[in-house]
This record gives sequence, C-alpha cells and structure tokens, in this order.
Amino acid sequence: MPGVFTVLRNMLLAALFFFFAGNAFAWGDVKAGSVITFGRYPQTESGEILPIKWRVLEVKDGKAFLLADACLYAVPYNTELEPVTWKTSSIRQWLNTDFYNAAFNDSEKSRIAITVLKNPDNPKYGTPGGGDTRDRIFLLSLDEADWYLMYNAERILQPTPYAVKNGAVVNALWTIYWWLRSPGADQFNASGVGVGGGLNTHGVRVDLDYTAAVRPALWIDL
Repeated sequence: MPGVFTVLRNMLLAALFFFFAGNAFAWGDVKAGSVITFGRYPQTESGEILPIKWRVLEVKDGKAFLLADACLYAVPYNTELEPVTWKTSSIRQWLNTDFYNAAFNDSEKSRIAITVLKNPDNPKYGTPGGGDTRDRIFLLSLDEADWYLMYNAERILQPTPYAVKNGAVVNALWTIYWWLRSPGADQFNASGVGVGGGLNTHGVRVDLDYTAAVRPALWIDL
C-alpha cells in the first residue's frame, strides 16, 4: 500500500499533467476561425461574470489576433461632440483602462501584446485618421473589418443581455451597430458597422451614447 508521500506526489504530478495538457489544448492548437475564451466580463442580465468568447482572426509569429464574439458594452466613441481621432478618443482610454482592468487578471494581462496601430485616413472622405498609437485593447479599422470579415453576414453583431440592460440599443433582430476606430465623413463622426453588417464609412456622431457597441480586439501571446 503506497504511503502518504507517494499518494500526494502522484496527485501533484497528475494535477501538473492536466494543467499543462489543458494549456496546450487551449493555446497550442489555436487557429484562425476558431473561438476561444480569454478573460471574464459581466454578460447576463443579472451581471454574472462569465468567460469572454473571442473569434480568432489570425495567428502569426506566436501571437493570435482576437475579436470579441459579441457586444460586451456600449459607450460613445467620445464623451464630447468635438473633432476627435482614435488617438484622442475617450473610447480608447476606456478600453485600455476600465475594460482592460475589469476583464483580465494579472496573468492574462501579461499575455496581451502592445500593438502598434496604423490609423489611416477615411478611404472615401479623406478624413485624417491621426497618428500611430500603441494599444493593448483597440477597435478594428475600416480596412481591418473589410479584410478579416469579408462579408456582411460575418460582421453582424449581437449584444450580451448585460449590454442591453445597460442601454445598448438593438433592432428587432437583436443586432447592433458597432464602432470602428477609423474616422467618418469628418472628425465629428466615427465609422462603424451597421446592424446588417455593412461598413458605414460616413459614420455616426462620436458622442452618441449607447447607440453603438464596443467590440474589443487584441493580440495575445500564445
């Protein structure tokens, strides 16, 4: 009959095996098109904190590009109606402070890469996009939304019940408009994706509260 030390040793080895095997399964086999969980955020009507589901857009150089699979919340692109770019917007600040701190623990934060973002001008109206930025959490640009989500059906977004309870506005089909980081027809508007999945290069007013959804994106180390 094995002694207590042997039993404890075997239990520890088994726990380590399942821990590393679980991580290998979760991260080692990640590929574009799959859906994974990473971080936690309130999602039910009662505010229950649940794992966040992410769509994997690309895997490259040991990193994965993730896009939230649902609208997690709704905030204006900018709190004031004023000329604004992604670099100066309040939504950028919210994503990289409030959301970042609420959704991820220290271990998860260590996996989130700092991404250098190009912020090109609006392709139709020529509105300046502002300078490059370095962000952990961000929104897709018009170019990225068109490249990674080629069809309208791929871009249609639904909100969580928590987002709706907190004011996110949906249509009869329970889909929602979501922000992109690119400017709209001028710097008083920000571009987005319509409720039917179409790209809105004109955009909507940056200070519209709760009308447009937040759909975070990020790169993580695998």
